[in-house]
Amino acid sequence: MSDLPISRRLGRRIIRYQARLEAGAGDRGIPLVIGTLLTLVLARSSLAKIEGLQAGQDLAGYSQAVWLLAQGNTPEASMFGDNVHVLELHWSFILYPLSALAQVFDSARSLVVVQAIALGLGVPALWSLARRVTKLRIGAATALVTAYALHPVTHALATNDFHPEVLAVPALIGIALFGARKRWLWYWGCVVVVLACRADLGLAVALWGFVLLGDGERRAGLWTLGIGSVWSLGILLVVQPIVTDAVVTGGQYGTYGDSLGEAGLTGLRHPIMLLGDLLAQDNVALMVGLLAPVIFLPLLSMRHFLPAVPLGALYFITDVQNSGAFAERSALLLAFVFIAATHAFHRLGEMGVTRVFVDARVLTTVVIAAGMLSVSQSPLSPYQKPWEWSEVDPTDQAILDAVSTLDPDVAIRSSTSGLTVLSERYWLYPLDGSRAPSPIFDLVNVRALLIVDRDVVEVSAEDRDKMIARLAVSGYELQVDDRINGVSLFYRP
Repeated sequence: MSDLPISRRLGRRIIRYQARLEAGAGDRGIPLVIGTLLTLVLARSSLAKIEGLQAGQDLAGYSQAVWLLAQGNTPEASMFGDNVHVLELHWSFILYPLSALAQVFDSARSLVVVQAIALGLGVPALWSLARRVTKLRIGAATALVTAYALHPVTHALATNDFHPEVLAVPALIGIALFGARKRWLWYWGCVVVVLACRADLGLAVALWGFVLLGDGERRAGLWTLGIGSVWSLGILLVVQPIVTDAVVTGGQYGTYGDSLGEAGLTGLRHPIMLLGDLLAQDNVALMVGLLAPVIFLPLLSMRHFLPAVPLGALYFITDVQNSGAFAERSALLLAFVFIAATHAFHRLGEMGVTRVFVDARVLTTVVIAAGMLSVSQSPLSPYQKPWEWSEVDPTDQAILDAVSTLDPDVAIRSSTSGLTVLSERYWLYPLDGSRAPSPIFDLVNVRALLIVDRDVVEVSAEDRDKMIARLAVSGYELQVDDRINGVSLFYRP
């Protein structure tokens, strides 16, 4: 044995390790380690953005809605507009069970941690799909979940506030997993979770019914097609018009009906205009960003990717003027990109006795591509210095000091930096940072106004003095005037 060349001894040792991993050790350990690490990194990064007051309006809005539910009130979060029920946005019933966490923990932190856990659960779901359905070997399955864990969109979904549709990612993968394995109880459980996350995801669920029909599962396929269609179209065409006027937007965010109406379902937009929206630079860049880390492998298994295409195209041609547009476009497509990539690996490989062998060069390329794109484009890239997100600079501290002087029942309008820390209150409104603060628009329904200079357009000293004078006429006192850090708090006794 000692006379063998080092390369052969190393090769034999690698084969023994592979055999042990294939025997079960890899299935128990690899997805657990990768999934846990991914969850911890995403959760810590999201919490760091909250600590550093870098969270946005979406997290504040959903945090306020969940907090209202935890208090036993109707979730008409003022962040989404006046008299806008949170269900009117996207019919995300998943928020109701999440409100139980807000009874014990901070609502904003609870939401981002749950979101990180959901994305982390995508790892064992994807691993099981690769190992139990497409019969990939340990190396291919590891490359697949590594690409998922390193994917810039996975990181962006976790750190870009909170959006209910992100919670559907592991459930969508679960639909593909349990449907293929004929584990129908778990399959329908995943369907319920997906439909509860966002109503229009039912369209993607319905189209997955055709995949089941192609696999010979006639009964399950027809039921999937029917339930998904009835759920989405029933809410869109029947429930939504009854609950709210689909033409009038709910404050800054709009409503579920508005988004789909703008997408052209009303038939008022020319097909060429819709095609132009579909092929807009941002949309093309997003698709390239989704497919590049897996070297466009999903295109080899279009049968498993197509269920996401109609709804994804609908999102692309919808003019959604809020930061949630990225999440609604990306969460659905991310899940189906990796479902299709898993089946693409199966097609590329060669079937052995029990497992599919995939060329190591392909697997290496996938991991390298995912790693390079993660370093260059991910919000968790070292170039973005995510370890500094939790640092509280003097401006952040000034905001926290100003907020601490307010009574929890005071209605306030705030710049973006202060929204999340103020979200657990009944009346909170966002301050439009695209224009200078105006007493005419920004004092409606509030007794306090928090202005952070870094969140609004630059205002000259003369205009600032005029604004203070107008606020004084309206009965607002300058309670905090920290010009060094750019934080001002106006309050009307």
